[in-house]
Amino acid sequence: MRLVALAFTVDAPRSFEANPGLISFKSKQTIDAVSVRVNGKEYRLVTLPKPTKRGVVGPLGLPPRDQAITVIGFHNGSPVGKATATNVLGLPKSAMITKPTTMTPPNAQLRMRRLSKPAGSSAAWTINLATGRGASWNAGAKFTAASTAKLPILITYLIALKRDPVGAPQWGALQAMIRASSNDAANTMLQAVGGGSVDTGGARVNAVMRKLGAMRSDEAGGYLPNQDRKGLNPPVKVNDQPQLKCCKVVTAHDLGVLMQSIVQAANGTGRAHALGMSGRDARVALWLLAHTDYPGLFEPWTHWVVAHKIGYIDVVWHDVAAVFEPSGTLITVALTENRGGASEGAASRYARGVLDIARTGLDEPEQTVPRRSVRSEE
Repeated sequence: MRLVALAFTVDAPRSFEANPGLISFKSKQTIDAVSVRVNGKEYRLVTLPKPTKRGVVGPLGLPPRDQAITVIGFHNGSPVGKATATNVLGLPKSAMITKPTTMTPPNAQLRMRRLSKPAGSSAAWTINLATGRGASWNAGAKFTAASTAKLPILITYLIALKRDPVGAPQWGALQAMIRASSNDAANTMLQAVGGGSVDTGGARVNAVMRKLGAMRSDEAGGYLPNQDRKGLNPPVKVNDQPQLKCCKVVTAHDLGVLMQSIVQAANGTGRAHALGMSGRDARVALWLLAHTDYPGLFEPWTHWVVAHKIGYIDVVWHDVAAVFEPSGTLITVALTENRGGASEGAASRYARGVLDIARTGLDEPEQTVPRRSVRSEE
């Protein structure tokens, strides 16, 4: 069995990753067909265009749940070798489509502005990676970050990592930071990023965020002047700036582009990939973000896989998500802040309205704009 394993290896999928049925293999003997099995049952048999010792198949699309994926390589009808990966979270084929956002439909912008909002301040940002369309509201306003600030820590760590994250010394802390949203684990990860210093780690996270296009968020504290961004799709305006006490801040736009960078890296594209995040790193990140202890604001409103990071304290309820629907991956952000006390229920209803716009509003013709307010409860 060991000789078979050495003769045939599978780079994707591997355990603890989200994968849309992307199969990457290497073999000492030429392969002319690949069988993909889900939990032991035949799922796809793919005949290759020509025999090869190295190849990529897919995306085939996988069922939206955790499963064991077995890949078997064949030569002239005889198996050459096989490999099995467990805890593979299936994604649709559309997860491989990551078009740049080039259009902001006026109709969708109007629906965002009219959307019923919770008491206090709120912001939203959404794009459809399959169509390159997006919409936003108050996306440049700064909000208290809470645990959403752990998303850029994850990204910065994976960009710098030179080995597989699964089994790395920080694997346990990484899981605790994302899945359980542990503050102690977040400090451990900042120390890992900063060479033993939380402050240095925060500064390095800020530097990575700037390179990824997140220009107004701050991991370490303080505000960065003269960083307003103009001419973007969707817009990054400040319509309602909440009062902030101090330190860690995020914007809807910045959280959106950070999540977008992970989805792009999973497909070998985008800024995070260019900085060093491998496809494997990104797929592990998506697996972690899809296995959090808290459902968040978007997951209750969809049956599909949601990779997300929430943030909540007494005055805020936030969520940033990648919703992997078959029609296209939706990057969605909903931020709410109320100094009198934030409401999870109100924030969830607001997120539902944002998700409805992402699903149905980005492709609507302009003449269908409703004259009344579009309520998030609908």
